[in-house]
Amino acid sequence: MSLIHFNSNMEIRLRQIVEILSREERNLVNNPDGLTRAADFLESCFEGLGLNVSRQTYQVGGLDCQNIEAVAQDFVGCDAPHIILGAHYDSSPGTMGADDNCSAVAILLEMASFLIKNPAARRSIRFVAYTNEEPPHFTNETMGSYVHAKSCRDANHDITAMICLESLGYFTSEPDSQEMPFHFGIPQGAEAMMQARSIDPTIGNFLAIVSDEASAAQLHLFDSCLQSDSLMPTLPLMMPGMRMSDHFCYWDQGYPALMLSDTALFRNPNYHRASDLPDTLNYPAMVSIVERLGPALEKFASQLS
Repeated sequence: MSLIHFNSNMEIRLRQIVEILSREERNLVNNPDGLTRAADFLESCFEGLGLNVSRQTYQVGGLDCQNIEAVAQDFVGCDAPHIILGAHYDSSPGTMGADDNCSAVAILLEMASFLIKNPAARRSIRFVAYTNEEPPHFTNETMGSYVHAKSCRDANHDITAMICLESLGYFTSEPDSQEMPFHFGIPQGAEAMMQARSIDPTIGNFLAIVSDEASAAQLHLFDSCLQSDSLMPTLPLMMPGMRMSDHFCYWDQGYPALMLSDTALFRNPNYHRASDLPDTLNYPAMVSIVERLGPALEKFASQLS
């Protein structure tokens, strides 16, 4: 994957990033070289923003796997309080993974571009792109976020919150386009929250923010920092059983962590299928997320520091 000149229009730029990453599978099962090319591409994107980039390399079955980490030149350091903003860049075997998880990676890069312009925010945020989130690594020690979270705990890094960006490109106003994960147990107060925010649980046009009990304070603060949007409201959910992305690896290491998501399999009919392609995403909705998430992270970082 080679660097290209990214368009100045955010919607086009987001699509460009998704399309570049979605040209091939990115996993050890079917295309380990594609996984490496994606890591190289992300490294070059972060470097192009003027960030310090490092690779956390570990081996799986004799193959090198890389988490890509980037921080500002004046980053406070891992021993000082800071936030991790992360997204996995691998794809499930058999799919190009446009929504899962190129959409979130594109937004991760946009957040890096936005936040480095703010001296206070950029000093306290680490950007991490994880490898090997998808099966057969999911929940195993070969999972990139497991490796990263454990290394943070082993070094006693002072992480005040980890925010996981997961599947952030599929939004629709079609009736019966959303399911709710009732088998996980809907938290008390969620139905009242949906009613107060005019969220129809059968329509896939909202953002979900998920936490465990230990991350409740961060959940409420982050939710309050995100500006309300009647077209794309947010639904904060305290659901410790929702261990379906990289955030849970930080829970298990004792760090507060949140997941921001379009709800993936509970909405997107292309989840983990070959049909998860760039043209299925809602790029204007992704622009809206970026425009809200940047200022929200500035506030969130300032109030946690």
